[in-house]
Amino acid sequence: MVELLHLIFIAPLETALLWVLRSAYALTGSYGAAIILLSLAFNILLLPFYYYAETVQNRERAVQKRLAPKVEEFRAVFTGQERYMMLRTLYRQNGYHPVYALRSLLPLAMQVPFFIATFGLLSSFAPLNGQPFLLFADLGRPDGLLGGVNLMPFVMTAANLASGLVYTRSLTRRDRTQTWIVAGIFLVLLYGSPVGLVLYWTVSNLFSLAKNCVYAQLGRRPRMEFAQ
Repeated sequence: MVELLHLIFIAPLETALLWVLRSAYALTGSYGAAIILLSLAFNILLLPFYYYAETVQNRERAVQKRLAPKVEEFRAVFTGQERYMMLRTLYRQNGYHPVYALRSLLPLAMQVPFFIATFGLLSSFAPLNGQPFLLFADLGRPDGLLGGVNLMPFVMTAANLASGLVYTRSLTRRDRTQTWIVAGIFLVLLYGSPVGLVLYWTVSNLFSLAKNCVYAQLGRRPRMEFAQ
């Protein structure tokens, strides 16, 4: 079953990522620059999909906000089976079901296949071995720039948190906490990864930060993508 899911959802993404990476390398002659172009290309390509996911998520938040006063009232007044029946009636009258809350995870769920595909490709991409780029001596290894401590995963996480802060300024503490937790998880997962892979996600997070700042200036609800 896992192999089938990989064949359907991950393998096509890996093929597309590899094609763009090789094309960008042929254009630039640098795998570092190629990784930057790869990250930007896929982020731009996915903008319409994330806009749709954002619309679904905002609709879910609006429904939850509208129902929240009644839900809190029922939870304070009723218990057990009576509370269950009152909440069920409320949801039915508003054409809602608690399972719909999973729609708020759609943007994050969209990132999972790309994380798996990029991790599978860039964490073991042989041509990156021994390839220098800017401050990095070897794109195929962790950077170790701080006396053996890897710097880029912290840069990636800082960009992710900054993007999340812009996004969650007007949202709940729960949303902000979720952003911090996700950023922490990715820091742990990618800390020991080759700098080429971390570079990809750093550029992706910087793109997300720039997009969220633009959305904030335009008065639209931004959406964090990593990472984020």
